[in-house]
Amino acid sequence: MLFNSRSAYSLLQSTLDVESYVKEAKRLGYQAIGLADVNVLYGALQFYKACQKEQVKALIGITLKIPGFIESGKNFSLLVYARDYSGYLSLIALSKAVNQSPVNHTEIRRIIAAALNSLVLITPAKEGELDYLISHDREQEACQWVDLWQDNLSKNRLFLGISIYPYNELEVKALQHFAKNQGIGLIVSQLIETLVPEDAVALKFLQAIDANETLDESVFAYRGAHYLYHRDDLVRLYQEKGLEEAVDNAVNLAKSIDLQLKMHQTLLPRFSPPEGVTSFDYLKDQVLQGLQRIDKLDNQIYLDRMNHELAIIQQMGFVDYFLIVWEIIGFCRYAKIRTGPGRGSAAGSLIAYLLDITQVDPIEYGLLFERFLNPERYNMPDIDIDIPDDKRYQVFNFIEKHYGHKNVAKLITFGTFGAKQAIRDCLRVLGKSKNEQSLWSKAIPSKPSIKLQEAFKLSDTLRRIVHQSKENQALFDLALAIEGLPRHTSIHASGIVICDQDLSQLIPVLDRQGELQLTQFAMEEVEELGLLKMDFLGLRNLQLLDDILLTIRREYQKEIDIRRIDLSDKATLALFQKADTAGVFQFESSGIRQVLQRLYPESLEDIIAVNALYRPGPMQQIQHFIARKHGKETIDYLHPLLKPILEKTYGIIVYQEQVMQICRQLAGFTLGQADLLRRAMGKKQISIMDQEKTRFIEGALERGIQQQTAEQIFQYIYQFANYGFNRSHAVVYSTLAFQLAYLKAHYPAAFYVCLLNQGTHSSQGDLAYLPVAKRVLGRLLPLDINLSKADLSIDQGSLRLGLMAIKGMRAEVCRSIIQERELVGKYQNYFDFLSRLDAAYLNEKTIQPLIDAGALDCLGYNRASLTHNLPAFIQYFKFSNNQISLFKEMEPKVELVEDWTEKERLARQRAVLGNQWMDHPMSSMMTSIESSSQYTLLEQISAKRVRSTVTFIAFVEEIRKKTTKRQEEMAFLTVSDPQAEAKLVVFPNVFQRIQTFLQEGKILCFNGRIDQDLNGQKQIIVQSIERLTDQIAPKAPTNKYQTVFIRLEKEVMALKLDWLKQLCLQNPGPLKVIIVDSQKKSWQLDEHYNLSAASRIQRALEQAFGKENIAYR
Repeated sequence: MLFNSRSAYSLLQSTLDVESYVKEAKRLGYQAIGLADVNVLYGALQFYKACQKEQVKALIGITLKIPGFIESGKNFSLLVYARDYSGYLSLIALSKAVNQSPVNHTEIRRIIAAALNSLVLITPAKEGELDYLISHDREQEACQWVDLWQDNLSKNRLFLGISIYPYNELEVKALQHFAKNQGIGLIVSQLIETLVPEDAVALKFLQAIDANETLDESVFAYRGAHYLYHRDDLVRLYQEKGLEEAVDNAVNLAKSIDLQLKMHQTLLPRFSPPEGVTSFDYLKDQVLQGLQRIDKLDNQIYLDRMNHELAIIQQMGFVDYFLIVWEIIGFCRYAKIRTGPGRGSAAGSLIAYLLDITQVDPIEYGLLFERFLNPERYNMPDIDIDIPDDKRYQVFNFIEKHYGHKNVAKLITFGTFGAKQAIRDCLRVLGKSKNEQSLWSKAIPSKPSIKLQEAFKLSDTLRRIVHQSKENQALFDLALAIEGLPRHTSIHASGIVICDQDLSQLIPVLDRQGELQLTQFAMEEVEELGLLKMDFLGLRNLQLLDDILLTIRREYQKEIDIRRIDLSDKATLALFQKADTAGVFQFESSGIRQVLQRLYPESLEDIIAVNALYRPGPMQQIQHFIARKHGKETIDYLHPLLKPILEKTYGIIVYQEQVMQICRQLAGFTLGQADLLRRAMGKKQISIMDQEKTRFIEGALERGIQQQTAEQIFQYIYQFANYGFNRSHAVVYSTLAFQLAYLKAHYPAAFYVCLLNQGTHSSQGDLAYLPVAKRVLGRLLPLDINLSKADLSIDQGSLRLGLMAIKGMRAEVCRSIIQERELVGKYQNYFDFLSRLDAAYLNEKTIQPLIDAGALDCLGYNRASLTHNLPAFIQYFKFSNNQISLFKEMEPKVELVEDWTEKERLARQRAVLGNQWMDHPMSSMMTSIESSSQYTLLEQISAKRVRSTVTFIAFVEEIRKKTTKRQEEMAFLTVSDPQAEAKLVVFPNVFQRIQTFLQEGKILCFNGRIDQDLNGQKQIIVQSIERLTDQIAPKAPTNKYQTVFIRLEKEVMALKLDWLKQLCLQNPGPLKVIIVDSQKKSWQLDEHYNLSAASRIQRALEQAFGKENIAYR
């Protein structure tokens, strides 16, 4: 009876939650209800299922909101309902057509005309084009509109909707008159957008969010009329207006509709084997080839397992599925796209391993097939595939090309209003400032998926804000009303649907220009219908693995087959034992690294266990696991049969597979039955568990186990089944972690250069590994226009900074500089560099950052001189148009000027590189600090407990002073060491004592207490600050040399010599300077050119002439 209802899936145009709508409609007396969302069928299947559950008849339609067929300058609504499944397929076609741009009226009419008796059209009151034409006295055009449809629709397939609110008697009379003349029936079309009148305020806000408009506080008093009336009240309202016909037509139409959707079909695509071969025979042939590849053709254990799995796969109808996955993996191998060793329970399948879908041997690792595919519980197999993030598009393109564009689709997802989003949007609509939005948002705890009601209970600040005023309370109630409603659509990053027929004959889809089409149903609903969904998950660590292997091949000329490395490699195990796992997949957090240090893994099996245990549920067992491994806690098995199952995990159930094995060994369960019990325990399905407990104890008694022991064992596995981890998943992901750790242990430079380059291209988060890389590989080599590549590179075992590290450096400029260098040779001097630079980049905006970053230091002049001469050089090259030989006499000479001070040089360098790429002021003293037991490193503070005290050395980056209400000064500091950064608070009592020597740019010794700020983040409350003691301060370099020898090639002698003399004059000191040419002839510069021995000067010489050309005596 309700036909003009739209749900929240008409995004930001309704507050109707589908489930709530159906339940409330049943309570209010409706036996049949409709849903017609605007231009989409997003909620149709959810609505259908909800109606079945509540035993209410589902009427499925769509509201076409499109330009008018007569009045094309305005948008109008047209309700289209399916009378049967054929009509439903027409709705699918309409939802696809109406989302094309521009809307094709001819196509819409064609779809409706083709459906004939399967569709019903309702032109709704107030929003329909027919109502508009009649109410504007355009009866002739209204007749034309009817003529558009009447040829295609039989009697009682076109209705004129009547709304009871707002009610205009004159308009209704006109509609009745027109309908009678045209032979069109009237029907109830009261618009339903909210459940109750009070929700109209929330609807106003949704519409304002959609239109990016603001509202004032008066909106809180608004009450709407487009809500869900009680059925009896709605009928009475129509009858009182003499509109019984509309009610009767609505009832009769609802009765005539007979729509049954097809659920839980088997819609797997068919694999095409070679002619004359069945899919099963072809699968078996591929599997046998796999057995031969791993040299197990004569191994009875493998043959039995293979035949067991093949029988189940054939019995359950999944032969084609395995071949389809195998075919896609085959494409990945052909296209050199790395896939992960496996994911989830699929690693338990020997067939998947033999097909090279997974890369760990399930028999070797004791993995169970039934954990993946249970013959006693029909469920679609789910083989998820990890691939590098940047290669997914290639796989999707292959699938689209192989199966056809119409047969493949990406999955839609719905972004909903979260707690913070709901609050922020409501505040924005009311015109509140960003500061106020931030105040509310910060009051909500930063907990994943937190709901507003939970936040209200947890946060004192939020409760205080809400209770401050009636307006705040109303705003909070409003946010509660929209929380959880769909806000926008998005695309599932990894999911794809594959079929061997046109998907639009099965589910509603949306076309996307030049891209894969998009399902209108979410993932769970697509799977419920029986379609094949596959996930190709982008894993950055696979890209990292590829990059490292490529770098090793390029830098060391070594080809490593990462799948054949020794998984008991001592250097790799040592890395895990030391917890040196920064950058290693799944083992990066400080918490899991602490576990590694305590556990001291001596095998891959230990690493797998740590991976499985370091999770919220089983974490409490870690201390027992470690104590038992090191013999500090007794291992007690409740029964001898448990020992072979639990021995590797020291008597503790760590894996779900162990629960299944216990049920099989001790109670005679099949692995399929054991998996069902495991699931029931995990979901706490008490009735199933009671039944299975009886069977378990009976089976144990038959095997000679005493009842009391059987009871204890059942209770024991129940206790652990709640958090036992999927061993298959732990094995494959630990294998990937081991592979990365192996490369880190044996090729650290390649590992770090690739890890850090990932950070430069995506998240700056990976740059946190830079201090560790410096510690392992030594000093980061500076930028050099003749040696630097675009990104970080390996240079003599260390890392060389890349040109793209310079802020604002454009990729095309970088590419041009490097290509020129590789084609013609190194840049000989400043003039040579500028003369070879592409004219498009010959400007200060491009060149000055290169100077400031130090990239041109190797060209023979100090940075101040390079900067001073730059405008004249640019003008010269633009004037000469690079015809240098013609303008030789005008060629500018480099005018030497005094170099910048160290402070200015560093400030300029920091401006273009940022702190992360610069040598930290404390670098030279870190060895001394680290060897001292009295100091804590900043990176270690995060692992310290709140209220503990720490003493540390740090460089003061920033001081922010603040005056308190008592007019006392305090300060907030940002400090750093080469590995980390920290925030400090200095309260007035301390600040008063130390403000004379607390300055930015100083290295100081701090004592403080670890505390938490309002957001739960750790901060340090400073208790005292001291100047550095002589014991910890970096020592001044002792001058043990008297002479520096510099080798100079004849070709660059004159140019380099000028620069060297300028350096000597600006930095006088005790070192004699002797020049050696290519003929090994030498001469000493005059004494007034004697040079400083400072490390800064030594670096300048090395950068200018090359380290190999400098010697000290």
